Amino acid sequence: MTIRARWVISECGLQSLSGAGITTGWLRAWLHTAGADEVTLSLLETGDWQHENDDWQLFFATDSELESVRHSLPSTATQTSFELDNPLRRGNCFRHGGVISVLMPTGDIAFQRQIYLNLLNDNKPMRPLYVCADGTQGLPLETGLSATLEPTTSPALINHSGLLIEEQVIALLREHALSLRTVESCTGGLIAARLCRVPGASDVVDRGWVTYTNAAKQDMAGVPESLIRQHGAVSEQVVRAMAEGCAALGCVSVAVSGIAGPGGGSPGKPVGTVWIAVSMAGCDSVSRCLQLSGARHEIQAKTVVAALLLLTEAVET
Repeated sequence: MTIRARWVISECGLQSLSGAGITTGWLRAWLHTAGADEVTLSLLETGDWQHENDDWQLFFATDSELESVRHSLPSTATQTSFELDNPLRRGNCFRHGGVISVLMPTGDIAFQRQIYLNLLNDNKPMRPLYVCADGTQGLPLETGLSATLEPTTSPALINHSGLLIEEQVIALLREHALSLRTVESCTGGLIAARLCRVPGASDVVDRGWVTYTNAAKQDMAGVPESLIRQHGAVSEQVVRAMAEGCAALGCVSVAVSGIAGPGGGSPGKPVGTVWIAVSMAGCDSVSRCLQLSGARHEIQAKTVVAALLLLTEAVET
């Protein structure tokens, strides 16, 4: 039996997703993990969803918008309620003629996703979702991440449980009793911001610096001026010094420095050149050079993913 699922999101719902940094790619993927074979997305305002033969319908909109959806459902539908927080609010699940309709008010739907996914598949085990740090797989998730439901031997494999990478990092640091410091240049604080999306991030996130200028790298991270003058701010030597200058006992530090564009590149260091480094007390620092493409925000987004991936690799080894 083919299970057809559909997200129905209002304009306000899309704004809520955007503010939370959650893409519709992740929403689609999570429904696949719950057992959906086909997943589509509709805008609530178009009304086209009313003419589709879906098995699962998930509505994400304001309370007033959901009230109109409720009135469009058959009067014979059976209803159960469930609670979500961040903010605290009530969702409703309707079953009618073999169709399950879940109505969720705007707010966090990422970190409590098991609640509504379990309603859809009657608490059956989730299918593995193999998430990779590239765009080669069949399920695009976000800039720099894609996934597949089939096992893959990709060396960039992040996980097989469908976790957001920030969830993985928080869990990994907590498991190893490590705290985290971020030292960011080209990403301007995006690494720290992404990690702090996760409830409970305060368990591991210690502090962060945006060292955008050379002076900031010297003052905040203790990078020698001579090192910047000799190698340039976007270099392995400088990014390692940034990470090492902010690491501490029991605390891992991740640093990034790069050229996000559209200007600032050179033949030797074109736009998209990014260096990342991770440092932990008592361990050798690790670093990686990236040659990224895309618009400024895409290069920044890919850098965040790559930095968190290098961080997980460093901690796990």
